Amino acid sequence: MPYHVVIVGGGPAGLLAAIAAAQHGAEVTLLERNNQLGTKLLMSGGGRCNITNAGSIDHLVQSFPSNGRFLYSAFQAFSNRDMLDLLAEEGVLTKEEDRGRIFPVSGDARDVLAALERRAVGLGVRICLNTRVAQIVKKPGLVAPGWQGFSLRTEDGTEYLADRIVLCTGGVTYPSTGSTGDGYAWVKQFGHTMVKPRPAVVALETVEDWPQRVQGVALRGAEVLVYVNNKVVTRYHEDVLFTHFGVSGPAILNVSHHAVQALEQHPGEVELGIRTDSDLRVDDWEARLQMALREHPRQLLKSLVARWWPASLAEALLEVHGIPPEVMANQVTRHHRSRTAELLDEFRLTLKQARPMESAMVTAGGVDVKEIDPRSMRSLKTVGLYIAGELLDVDGVSGGYNLQSAYSTGFVAGKSAATDPAEE
Repeated sequence: MPYHVVIVGGGPAGLLAAIAAAQHGAEVTLLERNNQLGTKLLMSGGGRCNITNAGSIDHLVQSFPSNGRFLYSAFQAFSNRDMLDLLAEEGVLTKEEDRGRIFPVSGDARDVLAALERRAVGLGVRICLNTRVAQIVKKPGLVAPGWQGFSLRTEDGTEYLADRIVLCTGGVTYPSTGSTGDGYAWVKQFGHTMVKPRPAVVALETVEDWPQRVQGVALRGAEVLVYVNNKVVTRYHEDVLFTHFGVSGPAILNVSHHAVQALEQHPGEVELGIRTDSDLRVDDWEARLQMALREHPRQLLKSLVARWWPASLAEALLEVHGIPPEVMANQVTRHHRSRTAELLDEFRLTLKQARPMESAMVTAGGVDVKEIDPRSMRSLKTVGLYIAGELLDVDGVSGGYNLQSAYSTGFVAGKSAATDPAEE
């Protein structure tokens, strides 16, 4: 008899788990608390859905600041190519954009979700929406001697019996999408250790308040460095966006994991360095600035600096650092010229805290991966339990990596739940 596999959570991991389990012969029921599947998937890429990243498996693994190696087997078992092939079979054409990011040609996340739902339904998956699980209990022997299954009871009192369950309930970011940490209590109940959840791929608040003067302004192609006591922890090269609370943008989001972790260990000692051009140094900037001052003696300093920074950012940074932005080029002192060159090379902000968890794109922390078999996503604590997606303590940078982790771990968990031999 085929196993009855119950998937809890209808996001990317849950959908792929359902598809894989059904493909491999299981009877599958997917329980989703919301009135639609894939709420977070629909939000991905600003509604366009950054489906995955085109990088190699090694590149994917390296794009996870913590526990990337845990995902190696899953990425091999169900790769980014496999995901794109699945979508192509369902009529979704895709395109590659900068940094290997893959999007649907239509630019509509709904097409991706519809394709996954179509595949699941076509394989016979029973999908139950508006179904919030209230209790999961392991009940050995309930169905037959030696049975190792589970009873799941929903808020309305409905009971589902499962030979195997796959938990894909996500983390605690964007709680409005249904990610409220329901799975945390269940995995603890089944003996798992939880690594403290914290925000990842998140904007950062700064001690300095001058960024609010230039909120909405972006510095393109900058390099962001995270410092602890003047030692570089990590760096990333992309755009920086200044906001009313501090900084955001792709470069900030992609260093946020290390920045938040560093702040936990060294409160008050973490700085963000922002470099205008990673290929230039202070001497290069001083030479460029000196030439500009000589060629345009009657221009304002802030206007000359606006060659390299947005004008409002140039004015704010000069003013905050004691350099008169309205001074004429032919009146700039050697001290002010040197100080301006230093700022063009790099200026720093002091990290206050991450933005609230509910505004983060990804949850860091979750089930300790030492307690999960990376080849099957099988719990090493409870027979018949499989865990996938954001509920695991793995988090990648932005760019399609986290969705691919969800697909791959979900697929492996679903396949394993359908095919692993019974354990007594």
